Amino acid sequence: NEAISLHRSALRLRPAGHSNRSDSLHNLAHCFSNRYDKQGATADLEKAITLGRAALKLCSPGHSDRASTLSDLASDMRRKFLKFGSSSDLDEAISLHQSALDLRPAGHSDRLRLLDQLASCLSSRF
Repeated sequence: NEAISLHRSALRLRPAGHSNRSDSLHNLAHCFSNRYDKQGATADLEKAITLGRAALKLCSPGHSDRASTLSDLASDMRRKFLKFGSSSDLDEAISLHQSALDLRPAGHSDRLRLLDQLASCLSSRF
């Protein structure tokens, strides 16, 4: 809760138009996602997704954090699928993971993790 409070304060210091607002949105989304993992409150997952989408809108192609923002949002969409069973959530998770993977060429240190996450989503279809 303290981390969420601090990230909210940081977000207020980065209003719309600030060059690092996407970072603050992404960090706050990550905190809500972590709290969802620990406490299971659906509202936290929904907040993480909303913030993640907002961060992604500000992460233009070529932004250094675009792949991690895509990946984290994809993971949250998979969590939502696991909670509610909506195939559209899983489809979105797969699409987001694929987009993140496309930004990480062979040999990139994050590629293995992204491949693993995409494979987990694909296996959830069965």
